[in-house]
Amino acid sequence: MTEEMETQRITKALDSLPTLPVVALRIGEVVHSKNVSVQQVAEVLRTDPATSAKLLRLVNSPYFGIPGGVSDVARAIPFVGFNTLYQLVLSISVLDTLGSGGLDVRALWIHSLTVATAAKELATEVRFADAGACFTAGLLHDMGKIALAKVDGTRMRAVFDSIKNEGLSVEAAEAKHSLAPHDRVGSRLARQWKFPATLATPIEAHHNVHRTDVRERLAPNLRTITEIVAAADHLSRACTIPFSDTFPCEDGDVTATELFARNGFSDAQREALCDRTKKQLERSKVFLSLLS
Repeated sequence: MTEEMETQRITKALDSLPTLPVVALRIGEVVHSKNVSVQQVAEVLRTDPATSAKLLRLVNSPYFGIPGGVSDVARAIPFVGFNTLYQLVLSISVLDTLGSGGLDVRALWIHSLTVATAAKELATEVRFADAGACFTAGLLHDMGKIALAKVDGTRMRAVFDSIKNEGLSVEAAEAKHSLAPHDRVGSRLARQWKFPATLATPIEAHHNVHRTDVRERLAPNLRTITEIVAAADHLSRACTIPFSDTFPCEDGDVTATELFARNGFSDAQREALCDRTKKQLERSKVFLSLLS
């Protein structure tokens, strides 16, 4: 099968995936409007009780640690903010849409959660303005893999076997088994689901942000968040002890040493980041409870 035929086949399969719930699109529109209010957001959320219930589970978890908890999502907004609320709704929606399939995707989500947690710790370390966006970008960075696992579990399993048994990179293994590159698939879904650039760019470029031509075309904030996710992807390999290693998580074209050296991190700092990530993973596990 030629690459063009394979792309067409995967495109058709992806088109069969459910669309994101309307609430995710509407919340995005409201949050990014000029005069957003708590009341507007609350009214949109009331149209989707299932999403609202999961949102309440998240905001009342130890991950956020809201004193005394909240019984209404609107009351959580002063604590988490509009942007974080939107990112949570997007995360819930993607977890609902891609959360189950022929291949056990839970291990893939565990890797993504580890990257998300590491990305938030990294963002805090480098004082990036929106550590929450880095968490969400990390959580969704490999959704192309998860979508491929859902629409072609057999071939995706073969990809993981080749990575584990033959030492191939993800890119080489996908090519060997005639599977569309997962970052391209993720990018397509991000556009289809109208993700903001802060989430879509890391999904598309976390493997090649080290390339000069890619880095130069990105705005500074998008370049930084993408580099944070790419570095967290590497860091995650040393931070998976508390969780399953069902699937190999080999990722990227640049060594972790290069990525961290470029950003001035010493080995001691990397180890400290990894330790903090492991500690925070326990609180982050609430996101796995949302898997359908």
